[in-house]
Amino acid sequence: MEKTLTGKAMFIYCLGDFARAIFNGLTATYLMYIFLPQANSALPLLLPYGALSFAIVRFIGVIFDAVIDPLIASKSDNSKHPLGARIPFMRYSAIPMGLFAVLMIYVPIGHESWINVAWLFVNLLLFNLFSSLFLVPFYGLMAELVTDTKRRVYFFTINTLLFVIGSAVIYVTPIIKNALVSAGYPELTAWRSAFLVFGVLGAASAFVSSFSIKESDYVKRTPSYVPLWESLKATFRYKDFTILVVGYMFMWIAFSFFNSSLMYYVTMLLGLKDNFAVVVMAIAIVVGISTYPLVNSLAKKIGKKPLLIGACISYIVIYTGIFFYQFFVGMVGNAVTGILIGALIGFPISITNIIPLAAFADLAQYDTIKTGRYQSGMFVGSRNLLQQLAQAIALLIVPLTITGSVLEGNANIAGVRMTTLIAAGTIAVAFAFYLFYNDKKITKTIDDYNALHVGDEQV
Repeated sequence: MEKTLTGKAMFIYCLGDFARAIFNGLTATYLMYIFLPQANSALPLLLPYGALSFAIVRFIGVIFDAVIDPLIASKSDNSKHPLGARIPFMRYSAIPMGLFAVLMIYVPIGHESWINVAWLFVNLLLFNLFSSLFLVPFYGLMAELVTDTKRRVYFFTINTLLFVIGSAVIYVTPIIKNALVSAGYPELTAWRSAFLVFGVLGAASAFVSSFSIKESDYVKRTPSYVPLWESLKATFRYKDFTILVVGYMFMWIAFSFFNSSLMYYVTMLLGLKDNFAVVVMAIAIVVGISTYPLVNSLAKKIGKKPLLIGACISYIVIYTGIFFYQFFVGMVGNAVTGILIGALIGFPISITNIIPLAAFADLAQYDTIKTGRYQSGMFVGSRNLLQQLAQAIALLIVPLTITGSVLEGNANIAGVRMTTLIAAGTIAVAFAFYLFYNDKKITKTIDDYNALHVGDEQV
């Protein structure tokens, strides 16, 4: 009989998502901020046709990521490795993931050069490759480690806690950078040093996660081979999976706009120093973590769908409010407006970090019940395919929106404001899709199956 995953084991395993938060912060929040600096920044322009070349590199990188995710998922689902179908992938990819995340910013030329574009392109592709080799099996195994739907929310709450802590830690980056600049280091050197610190931390966390459990103690698979295309199509035969994943795709477009632009909101719209972003995110994290028990309680009482819908409404209000930032700045001041953003966005962030991933894991288990096959990796791959396509769209548009030009490399206020309206619009589309998600049917099928075959798990 399989072991029951303890809370301690959950926590250590979820260090993998702590690593994801570190690398997501480096690549999604700071990379564009460094390569597309403000006009008054001490950072040099490193890419010819800055916004356009950066957007194209990121777009191709994310498309590459989207294509390889299902391939990796298929390899993982069909793996017969003695250490398991997931863990070997994670162990071999943890260190390279950190290495190439750091190398992206170590461009060889200190001014605008196509060599820098090529350097960024190659290292970004390698980072995306090893990131997918780690994360697709990581989430695939998460869906299999805990089978009780209520305890699964608890598992993903721990996972979200580690992700949020990682997100908080990575927002210390500007503080490290500013300290090094104050000590006399050039701005670019200071950013590179901060990247190196967090690249090592992220790689070490992923590595520890990959050695935290013995996979065969928790998951007993019946070996089977399902061709890639057949496995990919099978995930979309479920109406609720399609609804959930398309809604998630539009939600990620909005998240990509917001995450990529946050530093600009703080510095350009609110006129605050870049390290004030740490304050904004710290408040969001404190509020988010304090609401975790509420999210768990509400998920048990009313289900996942109402929480997703409520989070979407909150995001629309917040993003629209940032667009009209001058009104709030006039009422309460710049710093208080930033604090309000952090305070208001904390609860919806906690919902959308926990609930969608738990819902996708539910659907993977639902498929196993219906088919008898373990294809959780492909459910992750299918989800990531659309998520990465969403990010590709956003990453192509965000730099051009922020700069307002394919030729200029500097951000402007009108472009930064426009990102909030685009984010609000895409969240509204996600909201429309979530209205049709039948969470109760999926949960009832799993709970009925567990009552007959597995028994109740205790937190």
